Amino acid sequence: VTPEPPTARQLVTHAVKCAIPMIGFGFMDNTIMIHAGHYIDCTLGVKFSLSTLAAAGIGQIFSGIGGVVFGDTLEAVFREASGGTVHKHKLSAAQKLMRSSRVAGLVGGIIGVSFGCTLGLVNLFFVDEQKANMLKLQALEDGQEFEFEVEIDNTINPGLTTVLVRGPDIDGVLASITATLASHGCSIVKLDAGLRGGDGVADTSLHNLLSQTPTTVLEDKFIIRNRATGRAVDNDDLDDLARVILAAAKDPLNAHSLKGQIESLEIENVALAERVL
Repeated sequence: VTPEPPTARQLVTHAVKCAIPMIGFGFMDNTIMIHAGHYIDCTLGVKFSLSTLAAAGIGQIFSGIGGVVFGDTLEAVFREASGGTVHKHKLSAAQKLMRSSRVAGLVGGIIGVSFGCTLGLVNLFFVDEQKANMLKLQALEDGQEFEFEVEIDNTINPGLTTVLVRGPDIDGVLASITATLASHGCSIVKLDAGLRGGDGVADTSLHNLLSQTPTTVLEDKFIIRNRATGRAVDNDDLDDLARVILAAAKDPLNAHSLKGQIESLEIENVALAERVL
């Protein structure tokens, strides 16, 4: 005997029945992955220099474990919450095997897990996404001794100030010096950045790039001017500026924070100008 096909109301109810547990699964999956991945990124990621993507992958392992451990409990809770409507329009065993019922259940599950995962993204508002990067940079600084030298001159380029910075090739140094110059009222007219070997020749060999103690040194040349006057930095201020640049080169971590503060202030200034106009 051919069973009676399910009605549209029954198919919708079946789709909702399949969707409701998947909302919980999706939310829990993203919640565990985000928080576990962030914690791993700030601990093992810092210690072993793991990428953020690797930390997220490890976090997904814990998310999967959570799904296995709590899956039955979540399903029971959500099915109980929707029990009245489900039982009222319940499908028979034969109707569940029909193509229309299987498609309805699949669509419901896809919609449910998509909605749940989207809800889980709310957790991003509760994690400090920059914390891991700051910790990794701090660990790099704690493990290395930075030796830099700064040369600054107003005679090489008339009307402009030339700054030459030499030292180890450390991530963040260029951004650090750039942010420091901007915060001290200097505009960069030209920048030549590069690496030099111990003999003064550029060294981009694979051995040197992978070495824990590279033989190359950073050699950045900044041509700058005073933003207010449009001319070279005053001779009386050169020594102070050189000290500030040297400090920024040795401590890129603080300069990263300074750059972020400068960008925030610039955004606030633009917003204020728009209001005034």
